[in-house]
Amino acid sequence: KLESIGFEFKRQRTRTYSSWNRHFQELVDFKKINGHANVSTHSGPLGTWIARQRTHYRLLQEGKDSRLTVDNREKLESIGFEFKCQSIDSPWDQHFQELVHYKKINGHTNVHTGSGPLGRWVDDERKNYR
Repeated sequence: KLESIGFEFKRQRTRTYSSWNRHFQELVDFKKINGHANVSTHSGPLGTWIARQRTHYRLLQEGKDSRLTVDNREKLESIGFEFKCQSIDSPWDQHFQELVHYKKINGHTNVHTGSGPLGRWVDDERKNYR
């Protein structure tokens, strides 16, 4: 009956496909900047999308219906996405992970205060320690 009224089945799929790829690209960009793909579930649309991918993965593992395709799962795995990971939902944990990555790249934790949010966080932590 849907075909008889000109219902477009593929249009929805294309939108879903492009939406998934758009979020995936945002995750790739996030990883390039932060050195990890553990986006906080409280960090807007990307965080919500991440939570949804983990939910679909869990459903898949439990043998239940899941929207996570093999192709999409492999794409996520190819960038080091962890379907099961420690929660880093607090801003403090997020900054700590960024500092760990910074040290891995630079060999030290002396982040300049003028170098954005991480620098300000490091400066605040030093002040709180005193």
